[in-house]
Amino acid sequence: MQSDFSDSTFGIGAVARLTGIPMDTLRVWERRYNAVVPRRSTQNRRFYTRDDVTRLLLIKQLVEQGEPVGSIVHLQESELRERLRVHAELHQQSLGMHGSSQEAAAPVASTLVFGDALPYQVSQWVAELPSIQVLGGHSLFADFEREALACHPDILIMEFPALQADAVERIRELLREGGFRRTIVVYAFAAKTVLGRLRKLGVLTLRAPVTASSLQEACQIETKEHQTKSPLNTGLENIPLRRYTGKELAAIAQLNTRLVCECPQHVVDLVSRLSAFEAYSADCENRHAQDAIVHARLHEMTAAARAILEDALTFLLSSEGIELPPRSTPGESEETSATPKKERRRVPAVVT
Repeated sequence: MQSDFSDSTFGIGAVARLTGIPMDTLRVWERRYNAVVPRRSTQNRRFYTRDDVTRLLLIKQLVEQGEPVGSIVHLQESELRERLRVHAELHQQSLGMHGSSQEAAAPVASTLVFGDALPYQVSQWVAELPSIQVLGGHSLFADFEREALACHPDILIMEFPALQADAVERIRELLREGGFRRTIVVYAFAAKTVLGRLRKLGVLTLRAPVTASSLQEACQIETKEHQTKSPLNTGLENIPLRRYTGKELAAIAQLNTRLVCECPQHVVDLVSRLSAFEAYSADCENRHAQDAIVHARLHEMTAAARAILEDALTFLLSSEGIELPPRSTPGESEETSATPKKERRRVPAVVT
């Protein structure tokens, strides 16, 4: 019966997401090669164990290395791992023969890994991850947290198949206590709101399944950030503050000016649209590390464009003799905060 299955079993959809193997391919591997033999529920639904998922990951990695699936599906798990080890050694030798001296001198970042399957995967990919030094891996978050705060690695890599809000809070507390140059979260399922909260914490999110190359790319970004201070590392330092609030822009758009054209209203519209896209690019979903770089750069360039148009709007208001009402501060009256100017008009305050 289906109730006999433990929490460690996965449906075919979850396995496809975790391994990156399409469901149709999983069915073919099962029917044609007996790669794994999933259990069946009373409704004839497939359920895979963690060992099944591990085996499928090993087969997929070897297929990606060019091994024909029919020649490896009958191997034992130990034999699959040995083949992967041989591939990793040959790949490392190839890098040694063809790698440049600049690559050899690339900085290495200390890394700690958390998760069920990811620590094992990373240990198998060591030869393909030259930019990191793996200090260890943990399947219990408490142990991972304890070692992270004790040794302060450069990079934290965490795996959450189902990413929930409580995990975000634990990550937030960990980042608050430790100083880490990069935090990477690998997930299979997560709500956009949860991913948005992580991005605001500066966490890079990667959707499972990850490969050695995608993880290497994410870790290389960290070492480059440490040297060049890219937008991902600088956060909001390169983002100019908004000069006009939404209420002020709405009030300016309603003004009648001496200009025959409607340039002030058009500039207000452009500033408003750029501000909206600026917020959108900051919260846009990232599928991988390169997406995060693109959106961070878009955010920075859009903010710069918005600041230029705010300068244009300020020029137009000045040429029309219009000044905004002062933004009062606590304990300060309008009489003391406002500076009287001759023949100046004020934008009417917006009533909320």
